[in-house]
Amino acid sequence: DRSKTYGEALTLGSTEFTASGLVNGDAVTSVTLASDGAAATAVVDEYDITATGAVGPKLGNYTISYAKGTLTVNPKALTITAKNRSKTYGQTLTLGSTEFTASGLVNGDAVTSVTLASDGAAATAVVNTYEITSSAAQGPKLGNYTISYAKGTLTVNRKALTITASDRSKTYGTALTLGTTEFTASGLVNGD
Repeated sequence: DRSKTYGEALTLGSTEFTASGLVNGDAVTSVTLASDGAAATAVVDEYDITATGAVGPKLGNYTISYAKGTLTVNPKALTITAKNRSKTYGQTLTLGSTEFTASGLVNGDAVTSVTLASDGAAATAVVNTYEITSSAAQGPKLGNYTISYAKGTLTVNRKALTITASDRSKTYGTALTLGTTEFTASGLVNGD
């Protein structure tokens, strides 16, 4: 029996076998081994390994039968990482489904989309850093992978706010109390 990871090609060779029933020091020196699972494109599954064409001295003295082995193709590791993003406080960020990188794909396989989420995407998210999580990867042949998800970071940056003092006037000789409310503010959002 043999095993390999999806995406790897396996050379079966000619000596990965056992022989039972030999006597008088006779030996099988090689056989032809074959399996549909040996190709790099073989999907995750179990495949027969067949043995044929035994070679060795005095094998004409034997009625040879061949028993199959099993080649197990195991899933390949795939890491999907959400891309880092940024936005300004007060903006809503649509994360979409394509802002990610995928590491570990083989055989032209692809991740076409993932579900991305972050508490920082809402317009009301305050200035801070937030995790961006990814999940539910979609794409052909992803059953051949063990998928792990790495988080990205969403940075909410400060929004520009301009406070302008209101123009005032007074008469010479009078004192003016300026107070704390004679201004205009431009750039506020979210009812701030």
